[in-house]
Amino acid sequence: MKVTLTEELETLVKEKVRSGCYADESDVLRDALRALELRDDYESPALEAALLEGVRSPHRPYGKSTLNRIRKTARKEHEKSCFRFCVP
Repeated sequence: MKVTLTEELETLVKEKVRSGCYADESDVLRDALRALELRDDYESPALEAALLEGVRSPHRPYGKSTLNRIRKTARKEHEKSCFRFCVP
C-alpha cells in the first residue's frame, strides 16, 4: 500500500517518530487509524446521546466556575489521550 501525505502531515509523522513514542512511520499511521476507528465506533453514539440530552433538557446558563471545571476536565482528558499509545 502506498500513502501520500501533505507536507504538513509528513512533518507531523516524522516528529512523532523523533519524539520516541513510535518506532517508525508505520507505527504512527497504525495508531492514527486505530484512533480513527475508535472515534467512529465510540464517539458517534456518545455524541448523539449528549446532543439529545442537551436538546431535551431545560436551558441552564453556566457560571464561570462551571466553565472552568469543564475546561480543566477537558484538558486532562486531552492530555491522557495524547499519551495513551506513547511508549516511554
